[in-house]
Amino acid sequence: MYEKIYLVPLDENSRGYADWLGQTLSKKMGFRLQSPLSSRLPEEAYNAKSNQYYAVPILSKLELLKGSEEELIMAVTEEDLYLPNQNFIFGQANSVGRTAIVSFLRLKPEYYGLPEDPRLIKSRLFTVALHQIGHMMGLKNCDNDCVMQVASSVNEVDKRPDGFCPNCLLNLTLPTKVRI
Repeated sequence: MYEKIYLVPLDENSRGYADWLGQTLSKKMGFRLQSPLSSRLPEEAYNAKSNQYYAVPILSKLELLKGSEEELIMAVTEEDLYLPNQNFIFGQANSVGRTAIVSFLRLKPEYYGLPEDPRLIKSRLFTVALHQIGHMMGLKNCDNDCVMQVASSVNEVDKRPDGFCPNCLLNLTLPTKVRI
């Protein structure tokens, strides 16, 4: 892969994780990390009743930052995210806009009353981000032993491998546009 990717921290606590994630994705996946962009969580995405942010308007705002179709933009936040049909989500992607957002709030062991573990947070964040990148690049959820497995709980995130199965890997390498 030689896709251009921007990692966008959406709050001050996310900056370190966004920087780390960008470097890690660049090394492990061959992404070309682009100069940092900055943005904030849009106020209209905030739901005061649940104290969460609705992911869809955030993805729409991120799409406005794009310079070309070839770029991927992934936002990182410590804030809690949701979709109308789900109480919370770890991340969400838009394959058409090639944008994604990941939250590390519920990836933190201390969220569940356990001791802090920065390495565990990074491991979880990497698999959640890689899953969303798969969606940005056109992959669907997968039933194989694959990072594209659905994860509805932190335990399911922990069980997911940090790589693509052969079938998903093949789909990533096939050309998406065929010219006749």
